[in-house]
This record gives sequence, structure tokens and C-alpha cells, in this order.
Amino acid sequence: MILRKPDFYDQFKCIASRCSDTCCVGWEIDIDEATQEVYRKVAGAFGERLRANIEDGHFKMLPHDRCPFLDKDNLCEVYQNLGEDALCDICTEHPRFVEVYGDIMERGLGLCCEEAARLLLEGEGPLAFTSEECDEPEDELDDDDREVRNEVLYMRESFFKTLADSSISLGNKLYQVFGYTGENIFEPFESACAMLELLGKAESYGPDWDAAFARIKARVEAADAKPLSDQGFFTENESCRLLTYLIYRHYAKCLFEGHEQGKLKFALFFWNLARFFTRELAGNAPGDIKINAVKILSKQLEYCQEIMELVEISLDE
Repeated sequence: MILRKPDFYDQFKCIASRCSDTCCVGWEIDIDEATQEVYRKVAGAFGERLRANIEDGHFKMLPHDRCPFLDKDNLCEVYQNLGEDALCDICTEHPRFVEVYGDIMERGLGLCCEEAARLLLEGEGPLAFTSEECDEPEDELDDDDREVRNEVLYMRESFFKTLADSSISLGNKLYQVFGYTGENIFEPFESACAMLELLGKAESYGPDWDAAFARIKARVEAADAKPLSDQGFFTENESCRLLTYLIYRHYAKCLFEGHEQGKLKFALFFWNLARFFTRELAGNAPGDIKINAVKILSKQLEYCQEIMELVEISLDE
């Protein structure tokens, strides 16, 4: 099995209480069966508290969707009391993701995590990927499926090379990869209002997105007086790294789910939202405005299969 990773993957380490956000708020935390069995055997007052806060295979969330084992410093009490090995699978792996395409495994870090977004955006030069052998079991592919897999990955690699080529202007890169000329900046949508209508159809992940969407809507509705434009926060290198990474995460999944063009153009859709509405997305959140814009977009769009399907169908040709 070949394991492929973005070049910043191994640099990642949770920054815990130094994070301005926390992945222990706003998400349902499922507990796998093996970890539930461990928790059933924990003795003492902490064990009793553990079991009292588990219901139907997940933790009972506190008001504002806060994990009951997140302390006042945003540190995990399960980790503090029982160690890393006692964490459930989702807490151990998040924000990591993995996809398997036959004898190729690809790993990455979700951009809902501000440290992952920081590592991506602050990297020097074009985004690169490493490959190494690993002992994970591969998925069986017949010859026809393997050939299609190779064609999709070859096409994806051509996108990566174009976005990394310093001799090509950003405008030409966007045209070669996405067919995007910028004549209609919201292509393939007819207008910002059409794009806003699509965003409004998606279920919100929480109050932060509700506030951000309200700010975006207000700016779009006022656009007659002040036309929408790139707010200028993302450098060309940051833009190309972000576009490359989004293609890496989503494009090859067309092998399983279809919507090839929709999965490709999702990267352009995400980037356009991030650059046109950086301030509106980030709001008054502490920290880097670009990282906060990317983070909230990732939370809203990338972590719900129904939303991704809605967007990809809308973007598909």
C-alpha cells in the first residue's frame, strides 16, 4: 500500500488550550464500541461520571454543544485522567481524514482545525505531497477500476502541476484547471444572489455560521452600491495551496460518488467564498482573519455529506 500525505501533515500537533476554537464544541461526539467497553471498566468517581454522560453511543452535550469533559481551559479531562489511549476513535483521529483508492491510501487534515489551516496557508511555495510504503490493507480493484482510478489520479496530478507552475499567471491557472475566466466572478452561478440562495438551502452547523451568513447576505444585498470584489487577504501562493488542497481532498472521490466536475469546482467555489467574504466569514473571531474564514467555511461545507452533495450537484456540468 502507498501512503500519500500533504507535506505539512507530519508537522501537525493539536495546540489544545492555545487554540482560539475547540473541536470539542459544536459536534456530536460518537464513542466507538471498543472505547465504550473501556469506559465501562473505569473505576471510581471519574468512571461513574463517564458512564453518566454517555447516551446512545455518544457523549451528552452540555448547553452550547460543549463536551461534558472539556474543562474551563478547553483541555480534555478524559485525556488528563486516563491518557491518550483512552480517547475514542473520533477524538484520536480528528481532524485527520483518510481515503483509500485500491492500493493507495491518502491522509490529510481537515481545515475545520485552525492549526491545520495555518500549516496549509503559511507553507512556503507550492503544496507538495509525500509518498511512502505502509502496511495498511488495500481495497481490491479489478483491472478496469484500477485503470479508471489511475486516469482520475493522473488528471488530478495535472491540476496540481498547473497550480504549482510559477511561470503561469494565476488567471491562466484558474482557466486551465477550472475553465474560470473571471468575467463572471461567481461562475458557474449567474450572480452572487444565486450563490447565496444555494448557501441558504444548507442546514447550518451552528450560531457562528448563522452570524457569518447574515453578514454575507447583507453585503450581497448592498452590492448595487458597492460591487463585490476580492478583499485581498489571500496571496497567490496561499490561493494556489488552498485550491490544490481542496482538489486533493475531494476530487478523487468522484470514483465512488460521481459528480467529477462538481468535486473539482468545489475548490473554486470555496476559494471564491473565502476571498470575496473574508471579513464576513471571520467576523470578530480572534486570530488570523484568513484562517478563521477558511475554518468556518470548512465546518459548514465539508463536514456534512448532504451539504457537499447539494453543492457538488449545483456545480456539476
